[in-house]
Amino acid sequence: MSLPPDDVWLPVLGRRTRTTPAVTGREPLTGGYSSPGVERVDLDDGRSVVLKSGRPEEIAAMRAIAVVTGVDRPRLVASGRDWLVLDHHPGPPADPAAPVPDEVWTTLARVHAHWRRNRPRGVPVVDPAWWGRLCETVLVALRGGAERSGDAAYSDAAAAVRAWAADPRIAAALNVLPRTLCHGDAHRGNVVCDPSGAVLIDWGNARVAPAGLDVAVLTAPGPSEPADRTPDPVPAAYTDTLAEALGRPDPPQMRAVEREWALVQAYVQYLGFAADHQGPDRVRAMTGVATAALDRLGPGRS
Repeated sequence: MSLPPDDVWLPVLGRRTRTTPAVTGREPLTGGYSSPGVERVDLDDGRSVVLKSGRPEEIAAMRAIAVVTGVDRPRLVASGRDWLVLDHHPGPPADPAAPVPDEVWTTLARVHAHWRRNRPRGVPVVDPAWWGRLCETVLVALRGGAERSGDAAYSDAAAAVRAWAADPRIAAALNVLPRTLCHGDAHRGNVVCDPSGAVLIDWGNARVAPAGLDVAVLTAPGPSEPADRTPDPVPAAYTDTLAEALGRPDPPQMRAVEREWALVQAYVQYLGFAADHQGPDRVRAMTGVATAALDRLGPGRS
């Protein structure tokens, strides 16, 4: 998607901020802002904003975040049908070897609590049909890996994902777990550490799903670590903030189901990337993690 011309978005920004902004400089952004068509735009009042092309789902997610009490980063400044303007947060991605900053966990907990059992309009919902479509997409990459290499890791993973697409354990978990607004791709590369604190950016994969998805992704091993490494612990910045916002902690049994479902979801959604970029050993290990988590959800079909 291409960026809108300045005479489209600047007047909208001006009305929202009650100013008459003018552009003094601009630079394409890469790294954490990984979507195509993203610029840092410098304005004549000294501010810098991010101008980004975006799908309706991302714009809807950013509008939903804007109503969450205590969350002002990331912040939607202005938007149109297929573009959005955000505050710019300068800084590097989070250190993959360091704990995720508490600000990110607190933001996620507040968003998850606010939208618990509610559906922000325009954000896709993870349900059995959505899961089946995800599996079909992942199968394309796994079949491609098998054709390129002939390695059994790809064909074994494809057989597993094909069976999981209609696995009743996934449907059962989705039936009992409360959904909320999730980032959907909350890895450390989408955490920017600017001088004012860490920010979780790039909500282009937002979805309405059990909150454990974001937790599983954010605590998962990094791309240079073994895929079957034990996940990082979930910090009190998340669990305490979530419990306070909800009025009580979630029941242990629900947390256990959510944790296992989220491991399956997280590892399957990144299997396609692993097949295309990380090789058969990574695919084999990720398939093993998802298999074990699914087994912990209950017995498979006889």
